[in-house]
Amino acid sequence: MGDHSAHGTGSATTSPWPLLVALGLVFSEVGIVVALLPVAVAGLVLFAASVTGFLTESARVARPWPLAIGFGIVFVVFGGLLYALGTGTLSVAPADELTGLARRGIAIAVAGVITAVGAVALRARSRRNRKSDRGGRHG
Repeated sequence: MGDHSAHGTGSATTSPWPLLVALGLVFSEVGIVVALLPVAVAGLVLFAASVTGFLTESARVARPWPLAIGFGIVFVVFGGLLYALGTGTLSVAPADELTGLARRGIAIAVAGVITAVGAVALRARSRRNRKSDRGGRHG
C-alpha cells in the first residue's frame, strides 16, 4: 500500500474546531451522566459554538448567528421535552422507567438559552463594531 497523502510545500493550517467539537461532546456527556450541571452546560455551549465556528470557517454557512441561535432553540425545545418527561408532565411509556430526565432537561435547556442569548449578543456587538468602523472612516 502506498501513501496517498498530499505532501505540498504550502503552509497548511490546522483548524481547532474538530478538537473543540469533541471536547464539547465529552464535557456535555460527563456533565449529564455525573450530574454536574455547569460542566454539562459548558460542554453543550462549547459544542454548539464549535460546530458553528467549524461550518463558518469552512464556508458552509455565510453567517454564524442563525445557526448558533438555531442550536439554542433546538436545545431549549429538547431540554423542555426531557424535563416534561422527567417530571411526569408528559407521559410516554418507554420513558417511564428512565431516571434523571428532568435534571438532564434542565442542563440542555439552560445551555440552549445561553447559546441563543450569547449568539444574539455577539451578533449585536458585531453589527455595532461594523457600524463604528464605517462611521469612523473619513476618506
